[in-house]
Amino acid sequence: MLEALSAKAKLALITMRSAPKESIIKELELFGIAKYFTYVVTALDTHKTKPSPEALLTCVNALDVQICDYIIVGDSINDIKAGKAAGAKTVAVLSGLFSREDFAKEHPDLIIKDATALPHLIE
Repeated sequence: MLEALSAKAKLALITMRSAPKESIIKELELFGIAKYFTYVVTALDTHKTKPSPEALLTCVNALDVQICDYIIVGDSINDIKAGKAAGAKTVAVLSGLFSREDFAKEHPDLIIKDATALPHLIE
């Protein structure tokens, strides 16, 4: 899935873990997936955590893309709120703690069962 997605778009990973991005990248390397991510942002790279859009806007600037072309995919309500606050398209993934009903209250652009559907949805 990551290979197919990275062939279509620049991928960034935003985590609100309080860890240096180098540590996160090393973890991604252990799983063999670091090569798919162009940029990584952690809680240490921002002043405000999600639902603030700060981390997303940091990625948009680093990747040199327009926010209207940006899609945030997340499994939490705060991911969707951050995406909406930034003006990005939002995709809620039902692989976390939140239900379809929980996400529906936040009005994401799309709700999907799991992230494996993403490569087929992104042009």
